[in-house]
Amino acid sequence: MDSPNSYDAIPYWGNPYRDSHPDQMATMARLFGLKTPLVDRSRVLELGCANGANLIPMAVAIPGATFLGIDLSKRQVEAGQQAIARLGLKNIELVHGSIDTIGSDHGQFDYIICHGVYSWVPRHIQDHILRVCNRNLAPDGVAYVSYNTHPGWFMRGMVRQMMKFHARRFSKPETQIEQAVALLDFLFKASSNVDATYHALLNRELAILRQCTDSYLFHEHLEENNEPLFFHEFIGRAEAEGLRYLAEPHLNEMVPVNVPPEIASVLGQVGPNIVEFEQYLDFLKNRTFRRTLLCHGERTPNREIDPERLQEFRIASILKRRGDGGDFSVAEAWDFVAGPELAVSVAMPLHKATLTVLEQVSPASLTCTELAQTAQTLLESRAGDAERPQVNTTAIAEMVLTLYLRNLVEISIAPVRFQTSVSEQPTASAYARLQANEGMIVTNLRHERVQLGALDHEVLRYLDGTRDRTTLETLVQDAIVNGQLTIDSKSGPLPAEERTSALAAELLRHSLNNLARQALLLS
Repeated sequence: MDSPNSYDAIPYWGNPYRDSHPDQMATMARLFGLKTPLVDRSRVLELGCANGANLIPMAVAIPGATFLGIDLSKRQVEAGQQAIARLGLKNIELVHGSIDTIGSDHGQFDYIICHGVYSWVPRHIQDHILRVCNRNLAPDGVAYVSYNTHPGWFMRGMVRQMMKFHARRFSKPETQIEQAVALLDFLFKASSNVDATYHALLNRELAILRQCTDSYLFHEHLEENNEPLFFHEFIGRAEAEGLRYLAEPHLNEMVPVNVPPEIASVLGQVGPNIVEFEQYLDFLKNRTFRRTLLCHGERTPNREIDPERLQEFRIASILKRRGDGGDFSVAEAWDFVAGPELAVSVAMPLHKATLTVLEQVSPASLTCTELAQTAQTLLESRAGDAERPQVNTTAIAEMVLTLYLRNLVEISIAPVRFQTSVSEQPTASAYARLQANEGMIVTNLRHERVQLGALDHEVLRYLDGTRDRTTLETLVQDAIVNGQLTIDSKSGPLPAEERTSALAAELLRHSLNNLARQALLLS
């Protein structure tokens, strides 16, 4: 039990995986018409928890739930246990052990998470993972399992095998990583005049690997076990254990978005059921990775989703309008964007008002009723003398479903777990403050990684709920004067005479608002 494994030698410290959060699992189950356990009072199990980077922030944000994680890496589990002790958490336990020690005596869990494990363990452990997802899952519970998939992994698997072949002659993991990348680099350069298609494939894989950490590269490409399989094969295994396919974490992953209608029609004809349909969709997309939600076989998801079903959900968006000004009632397009592949252009007054309201409250969420009422108020106040459309929840739900299918808005049944306004004594997540003592990347209360700037990093560490704004302003000014926080002007470092209390107050205001927008303040 205590012998070190590859994850002790090259730790894979883990991250928060928002799609594995119980809120997201519950949302997808409810979207398909199933009852779900109350997340705030749930029992959650993570198989392969590493250092708890996924599970600990859940325990901080949902104090009424209880969490259990298990992992074979003693080094990583001990690191997580130390963080739990420093945070004083009583609702989470991390255990050093093998997944196959989880038995019926551990009881039932409302939500089971297994991220980045299934493809990377031997077959008998894979079978036990699915057995746990059935035997230890509460009647209305949901399980999440991620795994590598074909057809995308056929090409990637070829690269993996070449890297493993070359790396096998080296004993140190660090040398294996270095030599594996060197081999690909050599083959890429040497193949430029041999085979254009092969050269392009190697170029794509090298571009991906150069962005990866050494730990990811080692455990993804040089580990002994990495078994991709087709989606239908995984579901076949799950069904053999009494489980049913529920969904992927996002609806747009299950439908042919941005696919011509004639192609979508063919997919519907050759795929008579949800599993075969999505398998053909994987063929079309050359998919490499899935995050599949499972439920008990006796449960029957209702896959006919109409807009009315969205009435019970909360809606949020990170879309921001490009440009400003203009009249809601004028038939001109407004662009809302959140990145190169997340953008929408709208011209209807209702659509403009809805996205404007969501931008104003972001990152918070609103119910369909709240969104309809606020959009109506906005149209009445800013639409000029033109006839104003009557906004109702049905119209909002229809719009939300369209945008949701394009991944342009989020839906959730969960309440907001963060504060969007700044209180007199603001408090940041204890886990984020702990992380800020070690680096610039923290986990917010939306279960996302956030890269902090220097000012926000400094301010965040003060926000334990015991300090009011006056005290915080003094701390910021002291940090500037003492050189802990460097503020530059256009001509260089800010002169000493300009490092005033007024400047500190303005910087603090800006930082607190930014931390609120990044979902780092507790409600």
